[in-house]
Amino acid sequence: MQRSTNLVILLFIILFFGCKKEDPTPMPPVIKFIEGGLSNDGSYAVVKFEFFDNDGDLGLKQDENLGEQQYNLFIDYYEKYNGVWQLKSPVITYNSGTNEYDTTVFHLRVPFIQNKEKTSLKGETYVKLIYNNFSLADTFKYEMVLKDRALHSSNKIESTELYK
Repeated sequence: MQRSTNLVILLFIILFFGCKKEDPTPMPPVIKFIEGGLSNDGSYAVVKFEFFDNDGDLGLKQDENLGEQQYNLFIDYYEKYNGVWQLKSPVITYNSGTNEYDTTVFHLRVPFIQNKEKTSLKGETYVKLIYNNFSLADTFKYEMVLKDRALHSSNKIESTELYK
C-alpha cells in the first residue's frame, strides 16, 4: 500500500512538473537603442540597436514583399524647429530634372534570419539612414519599431539627437 502511494505521488510530481504549458501570449521582439551618429563623410546617419526575439522569427524572405510584409523596420524621421520636434517622414522633394515630386520613405527590410530550431534570437545591428540635408533644421532624430514574421510589433526606440 505504501509503495503504491509513493508511486502515485511520484507520477503526480512527474506529470505536474514535466508538462510545460505553452504561453499563448505572442512574444513581440524587443529592441534597444545603442548609439547613433553621422557617417565620416556626413552623407548618411548610422543608428545601432540591439534586438531580441523570443519566438526567433525575425526577418523577411526575398519573395515576402507585399502588404504588411513589404517592410519590417518602420522608421519615422523628425526634425527640431525652435525646440519642437516635427515629424518629417516621408520626405517629399521636388526633382527639377524630371519636373516631378519624389517621396522618400525611411522604412526598411530586415533580411530573413534562418532559425530552424525556432530558438530565441539576440544580437545587435545597425542601419544606414538618409536625412534631409537641405532642411533648415540642424537637429534630427529617428524613431523605430521592428516587426517579426508573425507581425508582432516591438517596442518603439528613439535615437539620440543627431546634428548635421
